[in-house]
Amino acid sequence: MAAMDKYLGCAVSAVEQASHICKKIQQQLVTEDTLIKKDRSPVTIADLASQAVICRSLKNAFPQMPIMAEEDASSLRRPENKELLKKIAAMLPGWTNEEILDSIDAGNYDGGSEFWTLDPIDGTKGFLRGGQYAAALALIKNGRPVLGVLGCPNLAPQAGGQQGVIFHAQQGNGVFFKRIGSTETTAVKVSDADGSGAVNFLESVESGHADHSLQSSIAAPFGDRANVVRYDSQVKYAVISRGEADVYLRLPNPKSPDYKEKIWDHAAGTAIVKEAGGTATDMHGRELDFSLGRKMLHNRGVVVTNGSMHEQIISLIKQNT
Repeated sequence: MAAMDKYLGCAVSAVEQASHICKKIQQQLVTEDTLIKKDRSPVTIADLASQAVICRSLKNAFPQMPIMAEEDASSLRRPENKELLKKIAAMLPGWTNEEILDSIDAGNYDGGSEFWTLDPIDGTKGFLRGGQYAAALALIKNGRPVLGVLGCPNLAPQAGGQQGVIFHAQQGNGVFFKRIGSTETTAVKVSDADGSGAVNFLESVESGHADHSLQSSIAAPFGDRANVVRYDSQVKYAVISRGEADVYLRLPNPKSPDYKEKIWDHAAGTAIVKEAGGTATDMHGRELDFSLGRKMLHNRGVVVTNGSMHEQIISLIKQNT
């Protein structure tokens, strides 16, 4: 446990540093600070600055532990993006350009039995809209996330509270959250909803990420007792872990039949929900497998619940597919 505490302390500190930077950049963001990747999803200077900060912190503390992260520095190394690199450097005083580029590229691991996996900004489109997003970091061992940290700069600790919280979990030790900038932590757990009363469903804002029509069919049997809310990013896992929602559905879009989820989009959230007492599987009820490189090749879709409702939701999916 002492070794895991060392991992957790470093992970929380790194994510907190990145969350401060992301919040600052979001407040200053302008359109020209956005790049477009080959898959047409936006990458902001915040993605790259966040990855640089977290990767350097992890490598300084655990130089032998590899990191699999979403971004790389290839675009920043091109001459036409020197102004973008300059803006990132302005957010990281004291860093040289090479330190920034090398720290970003420290996340180039392709997978194995034990490694960190990082999404420096999960929910980039939410970030660009001024909505919810998360810095998501997990430690994978033997194909399972054993530690997870979610930095949620735009999520309040409770209704009406000041925005900015960090959720963290390690295997066998529960889930806690704290305000960004605070050391006081609060334990959380999932709801005890069993489907007989109100049921709060979560799904992605972007319709391209999931089959919203099928997901509506899953919620339909609950009638007026079902409430569907859309959030960007792994913030959805955080909301379920503290009992404010009961079910998160990310059922595959039929327009993308070959799509496979990327592990950094779910690893940290899975660690947190499970330690809060919930369950995360694919749409067939299979355990999520994070051991096959950058994608979850053996899984189809993602279903996250408070645990009490999991079999019921999986059964409804089978009936509707």
